[in-house]
Amino acid sequence: MNIKITLLIAAIWTMCPAFAIAQDADALAEMARKAQDPLGDVKAIMTDNTIAFDGGPDDDTTFGFQFQPVYSIDNKTRFNMIARAVIPVIGVEPGVVLPPIGPEPRPDSDSKWGIGDTILQYFFSPKSDANWKWGIGPQVSLKTRTGDRQAGPGMGACVAAVVFGGMGNWALGAIGMQHWGEDNYNVGTLQAIAMYNFESRPGTYLGYNNSLTYNWEASSGNKLTLPLGVTYGRTLLLGSGNGLDLNVGAYWLAERPEDAPQWQLKFGVSYYFN
Repeated sequence: MNIKITLLIAAIWTMCPAFAIAQDADALAEMARKAQDPLGDVKAIMTDNTIAFDGGPDDDTTFGFQFQPVYSIDNKTRFNMIARAVIPVIGVEPGVVLPPIGPEPRPDSDSKWGIGDTILQYFFSPKSDANWKWGIGPQVSLKTRTGDRQAGPGMGACVAAVVFGGMGNWALGAIGMQHWGEDNYNVGTLQAIAMYNFESRPGTYLGYNNSLTYNWEASSGNKLTLPLGVTYGRTLLLGSGNGLDLNVGAYWLAERPEDAPQWQLKFGVSYYFN
């Protein structure tokens, strides 16, 4: 099953260059930057998906698919507001630890697949023409889980912050948050973004986009999750100002809790509206 999934993603990916031929270079580069910018002026349906391998005592495979609608609002003040929802769909076997949503192995309940706890983010970012920008705002979680295996923070909240900018062809940024929730949920997250955009192939990029997590309530040696790897992506123009961003990456968990997966295949398909 794992091989079939990997081959399917690879087959879809090899088709991408054919769609990118003869597209406007400047518009492609601009769309790629917007796709990489968490504070970008966009309206989009984004996905951030993970297939994680070799977790738990039986080396099981875990699935985590995230739907992320994003809507940027120009409220006619000195600030833009970026609203984002993170709706997870999770498939996990019992005995697997699933960072960052919990330090304990997933229970042996009836439903492997289900919806996890939803997170809502609101970032307020000052309007500026500067190369670097920042945003800050509240993040709340809602108890939308369909089963115990998909349990996350439940009802909770935190303040989240973003910084994003660039140096030459590099797009650099970070999203940081410390989230508190039910049942002593206490997790810090730092999502690092470092993408190199190729001038010779506008819309094509290579770099890092993943999250370091620290679970303050886990036992010693099981607090930190640190993925190391690389993501490759392409952005396509669909006409009328709309765009499609496709990316795939492989990450090894250099630090991880006991019984957490050992490595990840990540992929995303995101649609951007004019």
